[in-house]
Amino acid sequence: MFMRPRINLHLSISLFVTFVAVLLLVACGSANPPAAPTLESVPAGVESAPTVAPADAGGQGYPAPTASSDEPYPFVVIPTAAPTLTPLSYPAVEEVFQEPRFHIDQPVSAGATDITGQAPPNTPLAVLDITYNGAVLGLGRSDDSGRFSVPVTGLIEGNRIGLGIGELAPGQTIEQMAEFYFPYRGEGFMNVPNLGIYFDTALVTP
Repeated sequence: MFMRPRINLHLSISLFVTFVAVLLLVACGSANPPAAPTLESVPAGVESAPTVAPADAGGQGYPAPTASSDEPYPFVVIPTAAPTLTPLSYPAVEEVFQEPRFHIDQPVSAGATDITGQAPPNTPLAVLDITYNGAVLGLGRSDDSGRFSVPVTGLIEGNRIGLGIGELAPGQTIEQMAEFYFPYRGEGFMNVPNLGIYFDTALVTP
């Protein structure tokens, strides 16, 4: 025969009471959650927490912006007119001349048969019609004193004539001779592209 064990009646009652008490405590805690703290609940002397702006898209909160300053913002002055520019001044280039200079005696008439004037001594000369693309009108040479008289034909009223170098010196180019005689140029000097260099010029009159 089995013997039924004895149950301590007092122990069973104590366990049951304890179990019921735990259930009641749990139920009361869920029904009445603790209230959120308010400004009134903050103890005296404790400063309130700084205001926090709502979180941005990344979830990070930032302090609220402070009040704007009373100081004015700096500004940029935009000029209404262009500044006045002072032109630069350069020293004048001194022209260098040597004597005797090329010179055609004027007036030159359409009926003249020779052209007279002055040039560096013993210089071969050519009188040319600039208006007619440098057509040669006469050839000659200055004397030891620089005076010349060149026979010409075909002078045309209203055309411009010029005095050029009649022949090249041995071993010299036209550019080299033009550079050599440039300081002797006259008042009517002309450098006509694709036509020639004329050390003095004159207009043919009636």
